[in-house]
Formats: sequence, structure tokens, C-alpha cells
Amino acid sequence: MAKGRKTGGRQKGARNIATAAIKALLAEILSDEGLKRRWKKWLGHRDQHIAFEAFKLALSYLYGKPVQPLVGEEDAPPVHIDISAIPMKRERAE
Repeated sequence: MAKGRKTGGRQKGARNIATAAIKALLAEILSDEGLKRRWKKWLGHRDQHIAFEAFKLALSYLYGKPVQPLVGEEDAPPVHIDISAIPMKRERAE
């Protein structure tokens, strides 16, 4: 960026051509039936960890990833850090 102006890369609002090309290629390779079969396989996997991870991934594709809330007490006062005790000049160790 040069002095607050965009000077390189894609123009604002332009689509990522590489991503679109990959999506088109995968749509050709993976049929709808093949995708359904694979999702059923992973969601019904006997290892519960794998099945749950597939379930979470499927939900994120269906509904989007959930927003992560900030952790902390809302009623807590802001943190105040006093740095007045820190010396301004370094003292040399002899």
C-alpha cells in the first residue's frame, strides 16, 4: 500500500479466479451422488471422533461457522497498567 492507496493485487470486489477454477474442477470430478455417499460414510463412521468432526464440518458448510464471543467479564473494570516504576534510562551492569 502506498500512502493509503491500494497499488497491487486484485481490484476491490474482484472474485478470486483460482478459487472459482478449483470449485469448477471439483464439481466435475465429484458427482452429487458421490458426495452424498462420502458424507454418509464419514457421518456414520464407527470412530465417534471422526463422525463428530465430520458433523461439525457439515454444520459449518450448512450454516456457516459460529462467531467466537470474547471471553471475559462484562461488568469488570478496564485493566490499568502502571508503568511509572520502570526507569526511563537503562542502567549499565558492571
